[in-house]
Amino acid sequence: MRQVTRQFKAPAVVGWVALLLVLHTGGSAEAMQATDQERVTIQGRVIDEVTRVPLAGVVVYFVQLGVSIQTDSRGQFEVKGLLKGVYELDLELGGYQRTAGEFAVVGDGSFVISMTPLKFAVEAPPGRFVGRITDESRKPVASVEVQIPALFMGGVTNGAGRFDIPTVPPGRYAVEFSSLGPATRVDTVEIVSGQTSDVKVRLSLDPLDIEPIEVVVEPREMILEDVGFYQRRTDGFGKFIDRAVIEARNPYEMTDLFVGINGVFLVQDPYSGMEQNIVLRGGRLGRGLRGGGHCYPQVVVDGLIVHRGGEFPAHIDQLVDTDAVAGIEIFPSSIGVPTQYGGVDAACGVIVIWTRR
Repeated sequence: MRQVTRQFKAPAVVGWVALLLVLHTGGSAEAMQATDQERVTIQGRVIDEVTRVPLAGVVVYFVQLGVSIQTDSRGQFEVKGLLKGVYELDLELGGYQRTAGEFAVVGDGSFVISMTPLKFAVEAPPGRFVGRITDESRKPVASVEVQIPALFMGGVTNGAGRFDIPTVPPGRYAVEFSSLGPATRVDTVEIVSGQTSDVKVRLSLDPLDIEPIEVVVEPREMILEDVGFYQRRTDGFGKFIDRAVIEARNPYEMTDLFVGINGVFLVQDPYSGMEQNIVLRGGRLGRGLRGGGHCYPQVVVDGLIVHRGGEFPAHIDQLVDTDAVAGIEIFPSSIGVPTQYGGVDAACGVIVIWTRR
């Protein structure tokens, strides 16, 4: 049994069938129509995803009804006397990606649908679709199937409730989230070219109690996505510097990036008055015999431990050039340090540097 999760409301708001999706407790479209004979009028407008220009001549096909309508010169179409219920809508136009989705009509209203030009769809870099799924108590749910039926693509959540579909063509798609027990839900998610759509989804035994999904779309370095940088940032441990922050700060040296970060201290090098070194909260009081009594952090570059920390500094300004850095993770103490970099050497904190590929 499929459950959908949003309501069709007026006034119009740009977007694929998101405004038409409505939560219901079960049954087919025919069952809904049979129990509620109120008829309504809907107006739709179809536009180009890229230029936002209205599209004329789009064939709008109502699957269950077996009828089709064409958009006029303003990209508009209207259906009168439509029974309330759940329908499948299929749009086709030469030169554009076929657009399809499931929706439920619960009252009079209007909406806008966008279609993606085939040229744009072919040439545009794919996006990435990631997310975390939790249950009613906010605990992660493993083994949830995440499917994009229109693309025959999907994934399954891991033990942390996370999934990752790395290369998805840009566009708006109906996405199914299904698991044993909780109600299956269907939401519309937009995948943006070259960016990552990160969603937070909650499944519930009661489909009427499902909250809207949260979607954050942002440019992300693929290397940082692959190594878990963004996941750890979401988890809330440590401090994180991504490429956007680096470019905004335009640092002269690596240590310039660490200025003003809570739990990070810059200390003068004991052997060179012109150089500064980084000390984290975990090594502030120090346990080293040299280096001003500080305990310096362990440093990791691209997954390899290049400096084990302790009584000698890593001289980070000489280690990596700022132009080569994709992102930096800072763990001021041993709390939250990734398992592979933990242990005794992480007691004074860890700095993880990822370079651009």
